[in-house]
Amino acid sequence: MSNEFRDKLLSIGVLSKRSGPKVIEGRDSKGYRAKATKDELGHITVEHANPQDQVDVHIRAPHIRVAAQEVSQDA
Repeated sequence: MSNEFRDKLLSIGVLSKRSGPKVIEGRDSKGYRAKATKDELGHITVEHANPQDQVDVHIRAPHIRVAAQEVSQDA
């Protein structure tokens, strides 16, 4: 007996066991602790444990194509 849902999932590709955000912890160039988090879409958030509690966010925006079109108005 076959499971249609299972067969469909297996035909799409290999499912990763590790999904979700990836976290890297370390120290920045000044010696302060920092934590970088990269999500599934490629956005990166870096939290710095410095006196300013700085947070850097790098957003990977999708490419959008825009076309200009001339519009005339009849009076």
